[in-house]
Amino acid sequence: MSKLKYIIPSVIVPIVIGVAFTFGFDGYIKNKDTEMLKTKDLYPILHDTQSLVKDKGVFANDYLANEGYMLLMGSSELSHSTRQHPDLYFNTGRTKVGAITIGRAYTQSLQHATVVGSLDPNIKDKKAVLLLSMQWFMDKEGVTKNHFQTRFSPVQFYSFMNNSKISHKTKMKFANRVKELLGDDAGEYKAEVMYAKMYTDNSAGNSIMKTMFKPYFAAREYMVGMKDKGLLFKKLVKEYDKTNKTHDIKGKINWEKEKEDAKRDAMTRVGKKIGTLGGKKMYVDKGYYREYIKKKDHYFKDFYSYVNLTDSKEYGDLEIFMDVCKDLEIEPVIVLVPGMEEFYDYAGINKEERNAYYKKVESEIKPYKHKLIDLRSYENKRYYLRDIMHIGTMGWVDLCERLYNIYER
Repeated sequence: MSKLKYIIPSVIVPIVIGVAFTFGFDGYIKNKDTEMLKTKDLYPILHDTQSLVKDKGVFANDYLANEGYMLLMGSSELSHSTRQHPDLYFNTGRTKVGAITIGRAYTQSLQHATVVGSLDPNIKDKKAVLLLSMQWFMDKEGVTKNHFQTRFSPVQFYSFMNNSKISHKTKMKFANRVKELLGDDAGEYKAEVMYAKMYTDNSAGNSIMKTMFKPYFAAREYMVGMKDKGLLFKKLVKEYDKTNKTHDIKGKINWEKEKEDAKRDAMTRVGKKIGTLGGKKMYVDKGYYREYIKKKDHYFKDFYSYVNLTDSKEYGDLEIFMDVCKDLEIEPVIVLVPGMEEFYDYAGINKEERNAYYKKVESEIKPYKHKLIDLRSYENKRYYLRDIMHIGTMGWVDLCERLYNIYER
């Protein structure tokens, strides 16, 4: 008994100190993050296309969404490949609404559903734009397991699953799909696979397991949340104060001038010597043409003839995205991004097949009454795309003006 008198305190005291330190440190970085988000120049974070605090975070997105920023979500077209990137228009002091651009290659509908669903449900008038790429629907299985895992975020996952405004039905569909895509070889995300499995299992035995593991998942959620705030702290502490801003531009956006500049930029990027594919001119960036298309006519002939654009699990993921928006009373703008007609005709996905895809997306969106920006008629508009699938100089000006007219007027 006398030994226990010394053993028990020696075990409990370090635990109590450790817990107190963790909570104290978390409170400290939370307060510092909140303070710095108000006082720092956020343009470098907003401009960063590889940003973990946007793509995989919650804290910064909550702050920005609460400030009225729109989530502008897509994939690789959001890299800074042209001067007409949305950051230039919405994050340079010339608009009331800023843009949180989220997306890189292989980021697709389910990841964006996670981002939207992870936002604080108490934020009013959330704004969301989804740039929907045809390429997401070219694989029957939708997003691959590997690509989903590289984009997966535990802190967003738990915020989504704990979002009080997302229905149980939507969470069930989401958890089932996450469970499928993370799989049994989920590595560092085994805890989230276990959570998803438990959530979707309504058996009596599983109810006991849920109760047993509740403290573990609460701790896991707390720790990934603290990591999110820590990563943001590391980023913010290096940034300049707002008083030293260098990114703001005076005056209003002159859209006609922007279009003129965009055309001039595009002509320089494409060059005077226009390359061809299958005998048709390809008005794509000359560097892209040299690397990916030049002298590959035989390779690309009917390359995608096996693709069925109307049969993909991506439609189910898109439905989850729209269900999340409906539950959260968000009216997203969904943008149908075109593919270059000259390329896809030659590569085996003809206009009829592409139209079938556009119409199916349209029919999927219609019951939700979401806004749709349909850009299919720009498949062969010169300089609208910078390559076979990514929005180019003229395309970005056109799309950004449309978004400006939706959110600024």
